[in-house]
Amino acid sequence: MEAHDIDRRLYPRVPYGAYVEDISHEGNLGFYLSRNLSQGGLLLQTDEGSTPPVGSQVRLRLIVENEVRPLTVNGQVVRQSPNPGGGVLFAVKFEGLDRSTVNYLRELVTDLATSA
Repeated sequence: MEAHDIDRRLYPRVPYGAYVEDISHEGNLGFYLSRNLSQGGLLLQTDEGSTPPVGSQVRLRLIVENEVRPLTVNGQVVRQSPNPGGGVLFAVKFEGLDRSTVNYLRELVTDLATSA
């Protein structure tokens, strides 16, 4: 196996096509379309010009179907790339998750993987 064939991801990703709210800046709510989710982060899509820069801290709120409360997470933008369909894709790595959020994400990813 070649070195470039090894998947370096710690967590499996599952498709997750929901809107995510960016609540990083009070009074300036933004929305992104999620492409996939893992226990470690999200891949989001946005229009050019509204992408947070690599290295920036974000606070995101995920509205999860059939859940009473939204899931709020902190993270850091770790990379960006052009989206072949237009706009920009950017990856957010979750940071500072408490145990209950980690458990919730694990269950959510498992549920999404089994329903796909």
